[in-house]
Amino acid sequence: MNASSILLAAALFIPTLHASAQTLVAVPNEQELTGTYAAPAAAQPTAPSITYFGVVNSPDARHEQYAQLRQVFETFKPTLVIVEKPDLGTADTEAATITSKGATGYARLLAQQHQVPTERLDDPEAEYAYLRTKVSAEQLKLYYLLRASHSFKQCTGASKSLSKKAMQQLLANSAYFVPGTEHVIRNMAELATAFRTHCPDSGQWWDAHSAYFCPQAAVGLYPSGSFAHTLGSAISDYREQYVYSKLAARAEAGERILVVMSCDQLPSALSAAGQVAVK
Repeated sequence: MNASSILLAAALFIPTLHASAQTLVAVPNEQELTGTYAAPAAAQPTAPSITYFGVVNSPDARHEQYAQLRQVFETFKPTLVIVEKPDLGTADTEAATITSKGATGYARLLAQQHQVPTERLDDPEAEYAYLRTKVSAEQLKLYYLLRASHSFKQCTGASKSLSKKAMQQLLANSAYFVPGTEHVIRNMAELATAFRTHCPDSGQWWDAHSAYFCPQAAVGLYPSGSFAHTLGSAISDYREQYVYSKLAARAEAGERILVVMSCDQLPSALSAAGQVAVK
């Protein structure tokens, strides 16, 4: 499987670990790239903890999240930075890094400046292998196609027409990033049918609700057996077992861990517990 391709579709979820040792800061509305967001919470540099920092996809160096991220590095003083996406390097300046590499690239640049090691948060291939054992091929392929389409639209501002053309390319190359699903959703007509079947009352696939490409964030809102609940539960189980429990153990051992990830993947459970101030 092509890891760089599957990254377009990979989802992230952070389950509740040890709530008392977690904070979450700078959480902008993922539907907006401008505005005033929650200021970073005060950190306790001497306390073992994990701080989650949610970002949106903005190439604008003036975006408020970048100043907030700098502040978090200065106040939280992480000993380890976990970044959602693979290391694509950095540019010569902060502005150029933001423009070409985005928020996660900028997080890596700040880590270099503060001489803090970085690691990648996700393992798309391992997660996909796990999901194949828990979810039907049609549901799995639909999920990854919707997520890849959303990523393309978010990065490019694509129109419906361009989104359709991109989806045709995704379908043509789907054997590379969703292997083992070649027998389902083979064309645009089958995609439309699958979307109507698994995402009823949801309009068209190019305007899919976030619950269908980020289902782990909406598990509690959908009944057992539904598309969102099935995918979300499987993703949550994988991350809890193989990713976040290990991070929690490292924090308990004394690491101060800063996790930088997409804001639409941040845990709703922390917000419900009153730990997150979302604008």
